[in-house]
Amino acid sequence: MKRTLLRVLMLSGMLAISLLVVSSSNNIVVPSAFAHQTMNFGSIAIEVGWANEPPLAGQLNTVTVGVSNASDNTPIPNAVGELQATIKKGGETKPIDLLPQEQEGLYGAEVIPGQIGQYELLLMGTVNGQNVNGSVPLDDVSDPKELTFPSTAGSENSQVTSGIINQVSNAITDLSTQVDDAKASADQAQQTAQNATQSAQSIKVSADGAYMFAMISVGIGVAGIAIAVIALSRRERVEGEKIKRY
Repeated sequence: MKRTLLRVLMLSGMLAISLLVVSSSNNIVVPSAFAHQTMNFGSIAIEVGWANEPPLAGQLNTVTVGVSNASDNTPIPNAVGELQATIKKGGETKPIDLLPQEQEGLYGAEVIPGQIGQYELLLMGTVNGQNVNGSVPLDDVSDPKELTFPSTAGSENSQVTSGIINQVSNAITDLSTQVDDAKASADQAQQTAQNATQSAQSIKVSADGAYMFAMISVGIGVAGIAIAVIALSRRERVEGEKIKRY
């Protein structure tokens, strides 16, 4: 009985843990946002934030810097000529160039945040003679999957699978073409070899015929010479006998 109760408790605990894990994985946790932050440096007020909120990792955004007089919030034109801006994530930093925007006193720099989490903007220099040196937090950058609907996981897998199938299909097509070309080249080479063999045989036959004709001609020539010699010898002998008679 005690063993049965212990097993029931263990199973219940494991089930509770499993439900907690599933629930945690299904719930979307949106990091807290700082929104636009304003810091005063003497008589200068500087407001920092993202142009597109919420900022998403891997997507183009703009870090905006609004500069105004702290007393009456009037914008200050041409305020960042002597102000250096650097965006920071963890231990990594990157200088950015603040450019004037359509709104007076507003400046911005395009950035693609590569990671989720908190970013900071470091400002150093002077604005209208006022020293500016400080760090202003930016909104936390979120994972775009948190706002994506429907999920692109299946489509990504299908795209990857489709891409692999296309690559394999193209490779098979190229290989088949190469095989056909190689076969055509081999057939052409075989036909060329056969033609060469036939030409060699024809030349051999022609050479054999020429040789036989030459041999027959030589034989006829020798026979003619022999006949001529015999005829000449007979003629000389006949003429010699005639001379003896007279």
